[in-house]
Parts: sequence; structure tokens; C-alpha cells
Amino acid sequence: MDTALRSKIEDAFGPLAVDKRQALQAGFDLMPRFVTEFLLAEARTKSPHLGLAAVRERIQRYSVDADRKGEFLGRLMRDEKAVLIALFEVEPRPERDAFIGRIAQLDGQELVVDGELGERHPELLYGGLWGSCELRYDRTGKRPRIVVDDFKPYQLTRPDMGLFSAARARFSLEEWVDLLITSAGYRPEAFPDMRLKLLLLTRLVPLTQGNTNLIELGPRGTGKSYLLRNTSARVYLLAGGRATPAALLYDLQRKQVGIVGRKKVVVFDEIGATTFPDRSLIAALKDYMESGNISRGGRSLVADCSFLFTGNLDLDADGRTPSRKYAHLFEALPRELGDAAIADRIHGFIPGWELPKISEAVLADGVGLLSDYFGEVLGELRKDLTFHDYLKKNVQLTGTTIRDQNAVQRIAAGLLKMLCPDLRVEKSALEQVLHVAVELRQRVHVQLTRMAPGEYREKTISFPDMPRHSAPDLLGEGDLEVSDVESNQRALVGKITILLASDRGGGDVGFVECAAVEGSGLSVTGLRGQVLEQSVRAAYDALLHLGGEFQLAPAQLRRRKMSVHLVNIAEPKDGPSAGLAFALAMLSAVTGRKVRSGLAFTGEVSIHGNVLAVGSVAEKLSAAIRHGRRAVVIPSANAAEVARLPHVVEKLSVHAVSTLAEAVSLALEPTTSTRR
Repeated sequence: MDTALRSKIEDAFGPLAVDKRQALQAGFDLMPRFVTEFLLAEARTKSPHLGLAAVRERIQRYSVDADRKGEFLGRLMRDEKAVLIALFEVEPRPERDAFIGRIAQLDGQELVVDGELGERHPELLYGGLWGSCELRYDRTGKRPRIVVDDFKPYQLTRPDMGLFSAARARFSLEEWVDLLITSAGYRPEAFPDMRLKLLLLTRLVPLTQGNTNLIELGPRGTGKSYLLRNTSARVYLLAGGRATPAALLYDLQRKQVGIVGRKKVVVFDEIGATTFPDRSLIAALKDYMESGNISRGGRSLVADCSFLFTGNLDLDADGRTPSRKYAHLFEALPRELGDAAIADRIHGFIPGWELPKISEAVLADGVGLLSDYFGEVLGELRKDLTFHDYLKKNVQLTGTTIRDQNAVQRIAAGLLKMLCPDLRVEKSALEQVLHVAVELRQRVHVQLTRMAPGEYREKTISFPDMPRHSAPDLLGEGDLEVSDVESNQRALVGKITILLASDRGGGDVGFVECAAVEGSGLSVTGLRGQVLEQSVRAAYDALLHLGGEFQLAPAQLRRRKMSVHLVNIAEPKDGPSAGLAFALAMLSAVTGRKVRSGLAFTGEVSIHGNVLAVGSVAEKLSAAIRHGRRAVVIPSANAAEVARLPHVVEKLSVHAVSTLAEAVSLALEPTTSTRR
């Protein structure tokens, strides 16, 4: 950070401006960053000589991790008094005419709280506060109990919004964005252009904009949940484990609102490791993500909690884009969430693979805002509806559904609140924010077209004069893999492209490689399941029965061993659908007839040579296009489905066949031109 900007920040915000590097290097693993920065600032206020060592000693003395919980409770019972630094929540219980406190480090056991604490610190009643709890072990009643005698918050609860808004005019857009990024704990120089800086700030949009659902997938170590959990106590981190209706939405037994009703953001970290054992929760989440309603057990509540789903993805060899092994990127979600209805309710997709991994070179080394002040400011911005209303009235999007419009408006409003808190919107800021918001929604739609191409058609979401997307994954499909290039350009003996449907939605391609070798019978290798093995056997039997139609005597087939290798083929979700490809590959191998280039196949074959219908045709044809195939062969029984997919037919030549003989004439080059 240059000296001029540093001075400008310190002059504008005074004691609210701090050197972010000190807290980042403090090593306070037990505390969120907004707590450690508060304690460091408080120590410096009391005495210029107090600093890191004093704060570290205080935290070590009064904090408790899981290993020391028993020791702490034993000390409290012995001494009858103890101090604990923790996240403290208070819940009113009218049926008992009492207030109950909870501290996560103490396994959430009930603590007795005087109602006056809730009056002094109302934030304790909705989401809780980090601070110092004075606890007393009381043996005077019928049963021993733990009483909270006093509480001192370690975070600001009523930020000076006027100061934040007024300061904006003193900075250029670029300077202000750099201030926001430094306040978030990052070094602006690690993000070489404005788009990447805005992508990082989009991680904070669930805090500034209610009922906004985002997903970020990327490689490990990019800090997908790091920013939100270190910025505000209003954020709840669900790291893997079980997600239940009682914990998330409403506990019917305790008659208590769940996390969604008490927090402003729920981060589903490592979402692939999260389980949803109660299927009713999925339906309830769909309703909540659409409407903000919590409906359970006849009770209906409204909340504005936003969701951020984070998970890991493998990348291609270039390290720039997700691996091509995914039929669609929402495969990273648990199976319970992996359907188009959930995906369409996600407003934006942050490309985590474009953001840098957490390292010393990425962490802030300049002056930024105190994290607790910054986090509370972001929470207060959530209440402002000005930008959302402005965008609804003044920004016209094309190629959109109502969900698309809502998604772009919410993401853009959340960013504009941070960039323009004084409500003065520069044209360049508006355009750059809209471009990022549209990109995030476009990425969701691209994945939807892969998950369910029969329902979601390709389109481009845009606003007037919008520049072309610069995101690598939205520029096009990119270079094809070597195996695809070979199959698209060369006629090969015994190698055929098979179209597959994933049990996670979407389609993909695989390869059947067949060779006629010394020996007899049939062998199958490669990743496969029972259905595919049966399909290979049925195709082999069909050739034994019908070989004469193709100048192939049964004895000729029996004299050679058919070695079938399956590449990139897992068990399809729609049952047998590969028999046609298996039969053609074996026929090609034993006769030497080459398979025409650029073709892909789906269809099952009976022992009498009939080509039988298959499922998931739209998903399979979409995969063929994505992998560069020019033509596909499908069962005639599926032809009517193709007629309902004009957007697919525009890009692909589709041939419908009823018999194996028809497929042979389409797929294999004549014997006279290919005999080796």
C-alpha cells in the first residue's frame, strides 16, 4: 500500500484504521480476526506499550478449546467464579419467564442470564456477540447452575455509518476498493484487475444483501470461507457434518428458531461432506431459498439469512479451469442438493479457481478498517434497499427469467452498497458491478444447461452495451482433450464414442476400445458396473446371431478373443444404453472396418438386432456437442425427444436407427476401403 493512500485512510477513519498485518500475524487461532483486532486496538488505547504479547496472554488465559473444556468447568466448580472469552448468545424463554444463555465451547449447556444483559446488549438476542463472560457457579438453589453475572462485548455493535458514508467522497473508486480489500484482510496487489477484486468482494455480498444464495467452488486453500467467518459474528459456519431441519430452520421440540432465523449468513463449508439425512429439509430449503419462508410443523416464519455454499473442485492441467471430468460443476454438491431446482435458486457462482490461494503474498500488509467495525458496517448496509430498488427500475436485462433478474439485482445491490455507501454511483462502477453480477448468474445458467439441457436452453444474460465476458470458463468450451480431437478427426478401428448420463444429472462421453486378439471368448476391462457387463455380453451374443448380415460368420468371431476396454465409463443412471456402441466396436475390430470420425452413439441392442430406446437423451446430446462431436446415432424410439430440442439439432446432426444394420451402414466405412 502506498504512503499516500495509507495517510488518507488514517486521516479519514482515525482510530478505526489499523495495521492489518499485526492481527494477521498474531496467531490467534481460537478467535475470529475481528475479535483479535478489537483487543489489539483496546490494548493500544489503554497504553501504547501494550500490544501483541499482552493480548496473546489474555486470550490464552481466558479462552477454552475442546481439549480444555473439562479443566475449565472443574476450575469454575472449585473457585465458583471464572472468566471466559467466547461467542455468547441469549435466548428468551417466556414459558419459564427467564433468559437462557449459551456458549458453544461449553457444549451449549444452559446458563442463567439476567434480562438486563439483553437490554444492554440486544445483539445477544439475535446471533450473539463475542466478548468476556463473567461466570459464577451457584449452589444456593435446588440444583447447581452456572450464572452469567456480566458480559463485555469485544466488538462494536453500533457502527458510525455516517462516518463510513461520508469518507467515500475522499477516495477514488480504485482507492476505495483497495481499502475494502485491505479491510477484508487481503493485499490488493494480489488481484491484478478490478474484476478479480470485485469477485473477492462478492464473498461479502451474503452479509450486505439479505436472502442471497451464492456458491463458490475451487481448489483447496483459496480461503472460500475464510473471509466471512473472520468478518462478523452474524455468520455461522457449518463445516461438513449433518444438516437437520431442527438445527437449521426450526426445532419443533424446543420451539426454537434455528440458525437461519438467528444468523445473517450460513456458510455451508466443505459442502460435499455435508449430509442431509432428512429429505424434508431439502423441500424446506427449496422453499426458503425461493421465498425466505421457514415453514415447519404448521409454523411459518420469515428470515433474511443468506447462504454461501463452498466446496472443492479439481482443475485441468493448465490450472485455470475446472477439470473436464465433471459433467457439470454442481457435482460438488451432495447428492441431496444436486438437482436443478436447488441449483436454479443459487443466485451466483463465484469462480474460486480464479482467486489466489491464501499465502503471505496475499494477506494484507497495509492499513484497513478494524474488522469488527467493518463487519458491523456491512451488516448495517444490509438494511438499505436503495440500490435494489434502483436496479429494478433502471437496469434492463435481456435473455432473463424472473430468477435471473432477481439474482443479478441482489448481487449487484450487495456490491454497490460497499462501493457507493454515499449513494453516488459512478457509471463505471455500475457497469463493472453489473458485469460481475451477470457473469456469476451466467455461470449458474451454463451449469443448468449441462444438468438438464431439455429444460434449460443456452442463452446469454446481458445488459445494454455489456462487454464480452473475460472469464475463461465463459469464453467457450476451450481446447478439446486429445482423445476427443482424435475421435473427431480420424476414422479408427475398434474405438467408438459412447454417450453417457450421469446419476448426478448431465451427460458425458466415454470410449469403447475393442481389439480382436488371440484366444476365444470375451473379456472386459475398465471401470464398469453390472449393467454394462450385461450390455457387453448382449452385444456379443447379437453379433453371434446376426453376424452373417455383416459378412461375419459365427465361427470367425469365435476364433478370436474380443477384448473390450471401457474408458471413462461409469454405471449410467438410466440402465443399459451402450449395447449399440459395444456391438459396433466389436464388429469394427473383427472386420477391420473403421468407425467414421466425429460420431457418438447411444442405444441398447437386442439379440435380434433391434435398437432399443434409452433415457436422458437431452443430456447425452449436450455432452456430444461439448466434446466436439458432429453427429450422433440414437434409437428411432427417441426421435420424438430430439424434435423438442431445436437448440441441440442446430449444432448436431442426429441420425435415428431402428436396427443394428442401419447403424452399421452409418457408422462403419465400407470394407473395401478399410481392409488392412
